[in-house]
Amino acid sequence: MKQALNITLGMGMLWLSAGYAEAQQVELLKPKELGRWNIPPGNYSGITPIGDGCYAVVSDKEAQDGFFVFRIRQDERTGQVTEVVNEGFRGTDSALKSGRDEEGVAFVPEDSLVWISGEADQRIVAYRMDGAPVHRELAVPPALGRSAITPNYGFEALGYDRASELFWTVTENALKADGRVAEPGAGHGVCLRLQSFGRDGLPRAYAYPLDMPESEAKGKQYAFGVVAIWPQEGGRLWVMEREFNVPKRRLKARTDMKIYEVIPGSGTALPENTPSERLSGYALKKKPVAAFSTRMRLVRPKLANYEGLCEGSRLADGRRTWLIVSDSQGGYGNRLCHLRDWIRVCVSPKIK
Repeated sequence: MKQALNITLGMGMLWLSAGYAEAQQVELLKPKELGRWNIPPGNYSGITPIGDGCYAVVSDKEAQDGFFVFRIRQDERTGQVTEVVNEGFRGTDSALKSGRDEEGVAFVPEDSLVWISGEADQRIVAYRMDGAPVHRELAVPPALGRSAITPNYGFEALGYDRASELFWTVTENALKADGRVAEPGAGHGVCLRLQSFGRDGLPRAYAYPLDMPESEAKGKQYAFGVVAIWPQEGGRLWVMEREFNVPKRRLKARTDMKIYEVIPGSGTALPENTPSERLSGYALKKKPVAAFSTRMRLVRPKLANYEGLCEGSRLADGRRTWLIVSDSQGGYGNRLCHLRDWIRVCVSPKIK
């Protein structure tokens, strides 16, 4: 979900979970501005590795369908990003633009296809490595189709689990059929329909319990829900939730980011046509991995409206890293005060 914002936000704090060893000492590194490497302002909403240190990055307001390719280098000791090179946009001819509002992206190395989810059309479409569409897409059920979503609350997240050969996606917030979206004042929780697709394209759904909003009131600009999914080993998923609230008093504006772990295989898949009132009975258990918040500040503007999450490089000592990218809405603002694109690194604890 995108909003035009003329605000500045600062860094927040990371909290940690003792739920399992990998999350006990997760470290969130200092964000780096993409502009320092001459990356043009964009609407970077999704990221996935495609091999050889390169990543496919989708920007949801491009005039063409396709993706950017960023080459990202990280320090092999700390995991910090040391360089980002924009290797260009790969996509369709401008005459073929469709305005898909591309949000999520996943890569299948077995056939070298890049899959992109569109929030405007609720389709998940395959592209070749040169950005050309291959006229393949996943069989999204009508219950998750364009007419079923609350506007701007469709598919933001997309991930591919290579081990199980499953795609994973979910709408950012509740479907129309499941009632009012989760937001301040709604007074109720929401379960989202976490959707998987096998390589055969057939769907299977689970109930994902979305957090209650932390804001007491909905501001002038507001967004809340799931924005990214990244599959882990053993059938685990990392799910990133984002609450973004800009009240009239902009100094109180903030973004809250949370990453949770769920294991769909530990729960029960939703029976076909499960009504909304029964979703909570199938809700998956969530384990917190990490969270941080950003707040408005008057100096050193650092908007961090993070929307994309994927695995980064493995460090020399065996630790894993994850990359998180933010959306500046094309550098919205003016010369003195404008939004910026950021990349942050999350690092797992040392292996003992």
